[in-house]
Amino acid sequence: MLRIVLAVVYARTLVEGSWIPVGAFALAAASDYVDGPLARRAGGPTAHGVLLDSVADIVFVLVACAAGVAAGRLSWIVPVAIACAATPYLVATLRRSRAAGAPARAYSEVGHWAGICNYALTGLVAGSAALPGAWWSPLLSVASVVVIALNLAAVGMRLRG
Repeated sequence: MLRIVLAVVYARTLVEGSWIPVGAFALAAASDYVDGPLARRAGGPTAHGVLLDSVADIVFVLVACAAGVAAGRLSWIVPVAIACAATPYLVATLRRSRAAGAPARAYSEVGHWAGICNYALTGLVAGSAALPGAWWSPLLSVASVVVIALNLAAVGMRLRG
């Protein structure tokens, strides 16, 4: 739930040019990193927890990237590509968890790297707001192409089965 709140904080403060989005990104990334080990210590992940974790990640990166679009830092294609990859992933995770009667992520190597790059892009966008400079534009453009390509590749892999 923290990541969903942080998504709103990130989006509301991105255009101000402050360090707050950087802090929101850092907290979101840290919470994503530690929630798995915490769940395992507490007796293992639940189907609800696995789905909520995925939804929180997707909400954070989609809201953050949409804020990046609104701020003129990203193309609208970025959040569209992420949403195109996230939707079938969530559906597959839900189906697998129901079929197995236990938490079962619809993991793919390409999707995993897409998720990492999605988060990294939100960090770059936050950095571009906190430390303005002309060099951010080409960096964000290249990072956006990587994110779009990885997310669309994840969709293609999922459709191929």
